[in-house]
Amino acid sequence: MPAPPTPASLPPIRPVSQLATQPLDWLWIHRLALGKLAMLDGDPGLGKSLIALDLCARLSTGQPFPDGSPSPGAASAIVLNAEDGEADTIRPRLQALGADLDRVFVLPRTHAETLEALSFPAHLSVLDHALTQTRARLVVIDPLVAFLSPSVFESSNQSVRRALFPLAQLAQQHACVMELVRHLNKRGGTRSLYRGSGCMGFLGACRSGWLVARDPHDTGRCVLAQVKNNLAPAQPSLAYRVTPNGTGPPTLAWEGPTSWTADQLLAAAAGAGPAPSLDRAREFLSRFLANGPRTSREVWEAARDQDLSDRTIERAKRDLEVRSVLVGASGNRLSYWLLRGQTLPDTVPPEQVPPDLEPWLAPLRAQYPPSTPLDDL
Repeated sequence: MPAPPTPASLPPIRPVSQLATQPLDWLWIHRLALGKLAMLDGDPGLGKSLIALDLCARLSTGQPFPDGSPSPGAASAIVLNAEDGEADTIRPRLQALGADLDRVFVLPRTHAETLEALSFPAHLSVLDHALTQTRARLVVIDPLVAFLSPSVFESSNQSVRRALFPLAQLAQQHACVMELVRHLNKRGGTRSLYRGSGCMGFLGACRSGWLVARDPHDTGRCVLAQVKNNLAPAQPSLAYRVTPNGTGPPTLAWEGPTSWTADQLLAAAAGAGPAPSLDRAREFLSRFLANGPRTSREVWEAARDQDLSDRTIERAKRDLEVRSVLVGASGNRLSYWLLRGQTLPDTVPPEQVPPDLEPWLAPLRAQYPPSTPLDDL
């Protein structure tokens, strides 16, 4: 048993004022931060591994990410996969996804010297060496539990965090993303935070977590939804389809944002039925207006794409206290919808902005509230 550390052997303590501030760097803006761990959860057959390979392919060629975010530039990726054959599955899939095959690397599943199954943190030096050689910016470990040392107890937060901490340090040292793939547990439930297999320590050690699930309204479509995101604002869910390719490997077709949240997807899958329309409308409207005011026509067209009725959108608008501001000269008027605290776009000329009567109207509404249907009973 090693001797306990002495004060002289510990790193020196220092005030935060002596630390140099470092900005966050992103592989996928606001979704996958460089130097961090990320989790990807989901049931089998929904394309988790294909999504991970799609990210590798995009990175290898410098293509934009599925939501249109720019790539940080063409870079290498490393794939550790314990379930798919490297030559008969991984290579053909990467090729079909348009990857630069010289920039995507695979690690053998057994240690070259000991012939042991590759596992972490026991064989961390192998991955460290591979990252040094390739300068990869993305590492996929699929599935994570297949590459954990036998001494790691999946149900123990302490054991899991001790196992993942060296991986997190390695990600920080090499400025890469560790994408950890995990299956869902069999307990069911609608809270996405608790549906990944094993204990909460897995997700707790990651700075972002993502879920793939089937779209309740379109069984041929799946959704990539955020479970947690410690380093950025909430990101919209993205719909996709796994596209068959005859006798060849499947590919992915990304279809853009959708209003489904991770918890709503699990609730529907558990038989609780789709989320109520009003809840979906609130979620849709808050996300759609998050980056700034939009015109009523833009809101209407987007709401139709989400199968939301005019009445439901109006109710969500009231619940969220969305303001409507009519601007423009006669014959060319636009109605902007604004969340609380938002202002009209700078592109609107000041002379077209109506006076703000809210400071006068709000006290009057509070003093003279509208009648209710019960007032005359």
